[in-house]
Amino acid sequence: MTSGFIRRRVSVTVGRRLFFGLLPALLAVLLTVGLAYYGEYGRAVPGIVLLVASVLTAASLVVTWVNTRYLSARITRLTGSMPEQGDGERVGADEFDRIESVVDHLGSALSASETERARVDAAAAARLRDEATMLAAVSHDAIAQLDEVRLPLHILLETRFGDLNENQEELLRDARNAADAMGGALRRLAQIAEADRGTLPIKRELVQVNDVVRAVLPLARAAAERQEARVDASLEPGLPRVMADRARLAEALAVLTGQAAAATSPESPLKIATARERAGSGVTITIEPNATNILAQRLIAAQGGSLEDVAATLVVRLSGHSVT
Repeated sequence: MTSGFIRRRVSVTVGRRLFFGLLPALLAVLLTVGLAYYGEYGRAVPGIVLLVASVLTAASLVVTWVNTRYLSARITRLTGSMPEQGDGERVGADEFDRIESVVDHLGSALSASETERARVDAAAAARLRDEATMLAAVSHDAIAQLDEVRLPLHILLETRFGDLNENQEELLRDARNAADAMGGALRRLAQIAEADRGTLPIKRELVQVNDVVRAVLPLARAAAERQEARVDASLEPGLPRVMADRARLAEALAVLTGQAAAATSPESPLKIATARERAGSGVTITIEPNATNILAQRLIAAQGGSLEDVAATLVVRLSGHSVT
């Protein structure tokens, strides 16, 4: 209790505490001298022993002195760069107390920062859901209104109410094609919004990836032919089945291969390959050249898969299933 009182009342720096650690070495020197002086008659310590002991003690003293000065200088430099705590610093506090106080403050600041980051992330997620909900509603409403435009155009082209010249028919066909393209874009936008708010309907089933790729290949070849390019497909046999939505996966692959085909040329064909993952039971689909798409990302992510850019190649990863 007394020592605790003294410690609270007397300020002892870490440097002084380290210097106090030299006392045992000093005592060892004195004891060595005393042993040589007061040794019993007939049992005197050999001189070589005293010499070695003295050398070792002196060496220990030098090393301890150097280390103590080094540690003291480093601690003093560290605490010198810290802000003063002011009147709140307790009496008798040394450098370690100041370091501990700073660490405590940093820990509190880190906890507050993590709490604030979690709050910001939650607010961002809520804002994303709200925006996705609004975007989905606007998209569905625009699709409904667009359908009201497409229906009269279809009727005018398919049902003859009167004679239309070639220019009028061409204008109506262009208008219908534009309406169809706009409707497709709005539906894709609505799918992205539904995926962002977690309401995209997904039907999970065991799917053979190669079967889905084979179904998409004709569309990919047609898109590549428009660029006068070919399609090189390499499908590894015996792949494990994956848990996915067959229709959503086919749609995502069709979008990805269609965009990749647009970047091909006679010298750089469209390459599509499937393979078993080296680690685990998953399946990878590689598409080259790389052509990412937001809708494809959302569709694949909703099925538990992922997209990864590897140089000029797009890698689609799907989780496998133990049943083959």
